[in-house]
Amino acid sequence: MAQDLSTSAAGGLIFAEALAHVPGFHAGDPGSELLPLAGGRVNRTWRVRTPVGLFVLRLSPAPDAWLASDRSVERALHGIAASEGLAPRIVQADPLDRWMITEFIAGPLWSDADFGRAECLAALGRTLRRLHAIAAPAVGRLDLLGALHSYARRLEPARGPAEADPHIYLEPAAAAWRRSGAPERPPAILHHDLHGSNLIRAATGLILIDWECSVVADPLLDVACVLSYFEAAREHASVLLESSGLGAVSDRQLAASRWLFDLHTWFWYRERRLRMAPTPAEVAAERRLALAVERGAAAATG
Repeated sequence: MAQDLSTSAAGGLIFAEALAHVPGFHAGDPGSELLPLAGGRVNRTWRVRTPVGLFVLRLSPAPDAWLASDRSVERALHGIAASEGLAPRIVQADPLDRWMITEFIAGPLWSDADFGRAECLAALGRTLRRLHAIAAPAVGRLDLLGALHSYARRLEPARGPAEADPHIYLEPAAAAWRRSGAPERPPAILHHDLHGSNLIRAATGLILIDWECSVVADPLLDVACVLSYFEAAREHASVLLESSGLGAVSDRQLAASRWLFDLHTWFWYRERRLRMAPTPAEVAAERRLALAVERGAAAATG
């Protein structure tokens, strides 16, 4: 189980070290304030108010996205997006990746209902178009088929008798990758985890936060991510595609890309279950994805 870094003995020292790097923070100063923020099961996040300004502090015991071995890719891609006004500025990041401090961005988070509104998806698509237009760096290149093979190797030894063999999906995945048109599209920086709590409607426009899952890969996967997470968005898929600069993508290509995203996420949930006991919500998500992968296989590869 993930341990709260701020309450363990070693974690308390890391927490104090991180706070010492927040501009203007002084323990006991009435001008400094800590407010816990909602977050994932592995990371812990606080809003920190100091006489200098508002900041976000995240403690991270270990990476928990797509089997990333460290957070150097996150720091690099987040930093590039921030330089283009698409992400919060990184104030300071621990070289050992135990903590990160960013500026605090004021504004409401997106709701699930926003993903069913054409005007909201158009705005998101325009933001993705800006992101995907940034020159893609050499770091963070995702070999999606290679990642799926890696998951399959990790999952097979622990597979239960009622669980599907992950290897049976590798050949269909290769076919879906070709069918999606990914080999013909230039790779781009992707956020790769576009749910509402990562989208802030700020005064300057839409800001994307939490870049832990960010990669350089086929830009269509960001659209596939939205459609995988939110069924209500599928009615307006054409709006999202057009506004993101992917209007030429066919229904068949989109179906293949969404299936690949579902498969990747499903494998992640299965692998994560080997590391920590799942919550009821995670169990439900894994079951939903298992059905989506089974039902969408023919459309993605046929």
